[in-house]
Parts: sequence; C-alpha cells; structure tokens
Amino acid sequence: YGQNGHGKAALELFQQMLQDGVRPDSISFVTILSACSHSGMVDEGSRYFMSMSRDHGIASMADHYGCMIDLLG
Repeated sequence: YGQNGHGKAALELFQQMLQDGVRPDSISFVTILSACSHSGMVDEGSRYFMSMSRDHGIASMADHYGCMIDLLG
C-alpha cells in the first residue's frame, strides 16, 4: 500500500491488526515506517518508530533506521 501512494490505508490496516490482537513484529514496523516514508507522513512515522520499542518491545534494527533516514531526509 505505502509504496503505491496509499500510506493512510496502510496505517488503517496496521491499526486494525492491533485492534484484532495481532502482535506486530520487526517486519511489520519496517513496512509501516516505509509506508509513512513513501507517503510523506513524518509525524506518524516518528510516532510508530517510538512506539515500536516503547509499546511493543521491538528493538530498532538497521532497516528501521534506514526507513527513518528516508522519512526525515
């Protein structure tokens, strides 16, 4: 979704996944951060990046940082 200009839809699907009790993994966050980057959603991407470790206990890896560089760059 995110790479095709549907970043908002990607965020909505991610939120639905969370509401349905599905636990995101590292790849889920790479996907959502990439969607934010491709859609220019800097604030949302930053919030998801912080939430990744704070709320979900997922350590940031090189792919996550790469997405953040793209998002902020």
